[in-house]
Amino acid sequence: MCGINGIISKDLTQEDNLQKIRLMNRLIQHRGPDSQDTFFESGVGLGHTRLSILDLSNSANQPMVSFTERYVIVFNGEIYNFKELCKLLIDKYNVSFKTNSDTEVLVNLIDFLGIEDALFHIEGMFAFCVYDRKDKKIILARDRFGEKPIFWYQDKHSIYFSSELSPLSSLLRDNLTINFDNVNFFLKKSYVPNHSSIFNEIYKVKPGSYVEFDLNFLPYTSKEKNYWDYKKLSLEGINHSKESISSNSYIETKNKLSNILESKIKSTMISDVPLGAFLSGGYDSSCVVGFMQKNSMKKIKTFSIGFNDSQFNEAEHAKEISTHLGTEHEELYVSKKDLLDTISSLPDIYSEPFADSSQIPTVLLSRLTKSKVTVSLSGDGGDEIFGGYGKYFLGERLKRSIGLLPKSFRKSIKKSNFLNVTKPLVELLLKNSVNNFDQKFLKLNNIFDFESDQDLFNKLSLFENNFLFDDFPISLDNTLWNSNNSYFRKSMISDALDYLPGDILTKVDMAGMSVSLETRIPLLNHKLAEFAVSIPQNFLLREGSGKFILKDIVHDLIPKHLIDRPKKGFDIPLGNYLRNELRDHVEANIEYGKNNLQSHFNFDEIDKAWINHLSGERENPNLLWNLSTFFSWHAKYF
Repeated sequence: MCGINGIISKDLTQEDNLQKIRLMNRLIQHRGPDSQDTFFESGVGLGHTRLSILDLSNSANQPMVSFTERYVIVFNGEIYNFKELCKLLIDKYNVSFKTNSDTEVLVNLIDFLGIEDALFHIEGMFAFCVYDRKDKKIILARDRFGEKPIFWYQDKHSIYFSSELSPLSSLLRDNLTINFDNVNFFLKKSYVPNHSSIFNEIYKVKPGSYVEFDLNFLPYTSKEKNYWDYKKLSLEGINHSKESISSNSYIETKNKLSNILESKIKSTMISDVPLGAFLSGGYDSSCVVGFMQKNSMKKIKTFSIGFNDSQFNEAEHAKEISTHLGTEHEELYVSKKDLLDTISSLPDIYSEPFADSSQIPTVLLSRLTKSKVTVSLSGDGGDEIFGGYGKYFLGERLKRSIGLLPKSFRKSIKKSNFLNVTKPLVELLLKNSVNNFDQKFLKLNNIFDFESDQDLFNKLSLFENNFLFDDFPISLDNTLWNSNNSYFRKSMISDALDYLPGDILTKVDMAGMSVSLETRIPLLNHKLAEFAVSIPQNFLLREGSGKFILKDIVHDLIPKHLIDRPKKGFDIPLGNYLRNELRDHVEANIEYGKNNLQSHFNFDEIDKAWINHLSGERENPNLLWNLSTFFSWHAKYF
């Protein structure tokens, strides 16, 4: 795991180019503290900061040149099948290797197979830049689901890129303007879109894509190409499952999925430094740890975070699972002070606005884990790939129940305020078992008159507000949402394309890298995902919840009574914190916004929402946290 940077410009001297690259390297040194180096040739400057994981020798440092010396690469990530690919290059092309690193395999794979075939063959997580010295081209590529980030900027005479936003925003501040469409997106979803950025002029390479720049003429031209299309694969896989998998093939499908899971989790355990895993006590992390321990002669090191509030605490369950599997387990019970102290560091860790409040315990978990290991496997991705979120199966249930009622009737019920009248009774029955009850009940009220699958998904997913003067609806992929598939399936695919890279993978990558911890996500191996899309829906959605087949596999590793319980997620008591410990922090941020962003934000609406939250009349902690986070980010970077 590393950090990559680059500047391509014929307007800069070698000295100026490398000076800026070194500054960029310093700004992301936390991603790679073990070594730093640069490369410059014909206006192309590349920088790299290394976190040594495979082949710890200096010979594996980057930037690295291919066997024929045609290509130069800076690479962030891991190629899990690099040993097989190394053998291919030796047997077929007589490549002579100087290291035991996956970077050398990757750059030579590109050299001898070309970029398209190289990307087709590799399994792993990655963001890299490769410079073709012969054809004078630069290629920026990103892994299939977007585990590793890469930002880029282009004007008439230059190209800049980096693993994080801060090196670009530091060097290009005078050229950048805030994209308020993306601010609107952020307020509603807690993250910035995964294909663009908070700035109009800076983009992210899309998951499953690469961008090629031709350096032969000014201005440089670019073209983007998708090399892997999850939406297309998913829709084709769903159709295949409807046609070819019979209802009596569940056992066969389960056995095949179990074998793929074990194989792909095992393949992510390669490392020349200490390795462990996050263990929350839920199905996904328990699946990863269970197969890790099954394939290890030593005790796997596992880590979890605990909370003294039982409503948010899963550490006790993680400890029981660790005891059953026989892992070497460490846990940290987090105090309010730990959580609140972490908040002040968030604008440094997340150099682009990011407000999923589970980032706070994720940062603390990463710090705990880094104290013992350098690499940690995570169970993220299971909900999007196997259908685990409540908004998928609850949305499906709502569509098949209240969705059958005439829309005019549903609108009249909503207008009558009947749902709000029943709120005290529902609260009495559910509040102690449901986190952020008020916020979730508000969503239930909002969705009652949904008009379509897409509208239902938006109502379940967004924090609607009128905080900006220029508001616009969040648009979804019409090709997906107009397809003839179930709400359950379309929701899964939509989240895998947007929420997964934009929120989950951003959260984990930035939290881990802030303490120089490599995080790996084996459930997002593309071979596993390509098989999962062909699993029939009734193998996933059963008994009123999702991930049925995955849970069944985990029950073969861990007794059902230890793990089968309501999903808690990785929440913190944010609503109470905003009213108490974080009140001064939020109010100071709102005051900053009033002084600096008056022309964009509707502070009458903001004040009303804040007063309602403080009084408990209408709780909406996530939306207010999004707002406060944006103002906090703006105060640091402007």
